[in-house]
Amino acid sequence: MNKTSKNIISRLFSPFIRVVKAIDSALIGLRKDNEEEYTSREEKITVFVVSYILAMILWMVVNLNGSYSINVDVPLAVGTVPQGMALVEAIPEAVQAEINGEGWKLISLKSNPPAVPVDITSGEIDVFSQVRQRFAPEQDVSVIDVTPVRLRLALEPSIRKKLPLRWTPTIQYADRYGRMGEGVLEPDSIWVMGAESKIRDLDEWIIQSPSTYEQVRSNLAIDLPITVEDPSISVDLEQVQYTEEVAEFTEGELVLVLRTRNIPRGQRFNFSPSTITVQYRVPIDQYAKAQESRTFEAYIDYRDIRGNTTGVVQPTIELLTQDLSIELKSFRPQAVSYFSVINE
Repeated sequence: MNKTSKNIISRLFSPFIRVVKAIDSALIGLRKDNEEEYTSREEKITVFVVSYILAMILWMVVNLNGSYSINVDVPLAVGTVPQGMALVEAIPEAVQAEINGEGWKLISLKSNPPAVPVDITSGEIDVFSQVRQRFAPEQDVSVIDVTPVRLRLALEPSIRKKLPLRWTPTIQYADRYGRMGEGVLEPDSIWVMGAESKIRDLDEWIIQSPSTYEQVRSNLAIDLPITVEDPSISVDLEQVQYTEEVAEFTEGELVLVLRTRNIPRGQRFNFSPSTITVQYRVPIDQYAKAQESRTFEAYIDYRDIRGNTTGVVQPTIELLTQDLSIELKSFRPQAVSYFSVINE
């Protein structure tokens, strides 16, 4: 090692050597004050840690000022696309670029490489040139190679279509609890944009989100993210909300007189039995109103009798009110016999 090299190293290390000596002198002074003769284990560890940290700082200062080449995964983004056109397939998420430059600069690029917007044209795209242009403003950094160098992309006319949203959760309610009415998605539709061959056959947009809920006993308000698995398709929503009213239910029972519909003039029918017992399920706070109002009607339609040779028909139970969250559970009997009444 020549004299010049020794002087450079001496100048680089001298500030840190002075710091270590100062720490050691302070520790010696502390031992003298405490009338200790030997260096303790804690003191040795302290000196070693400080020396190690200073050595690492020195190594970084000396080495990261040099020139290096590294491979960086550079993310790609869609730049300009010809008006009225759309990509049939998405561009790659990233390309690998070999970049040369100072160590300090490369550390920043390796940890957080900037996205490169790729201008889309039909046919081949020179990816190398577009990546190099993006890194041109970076001083002391140059792009040596890019893999792949070129991309071949297909374009089609772009279309926009409004689709209904669908989400099918599996909801298990706590005992005696249930849903009031229907669950609601807000908004209930979504605009989808992309290449014609990708969009034209879509009839609905299925929300991909966890859909199992157990022991539900209170109202639901669930934020559902809209995920797009195909990067070449875009949508106008990032999130929708599903809401549902949940209440505690009880059961009730009503006895209904069996009626007839669409009977021709001059004909009459009697039924046995002539009443139907209906069992229903209703929220507790609506039970009194359900008992007081005309909630259901049981009837036989003449079309069910005409051509029937068995003498037995099944009644129809119709819900008459839309103001209550009421649910028909069962009715009995399931069938009644009938006979025609002849006027004398």
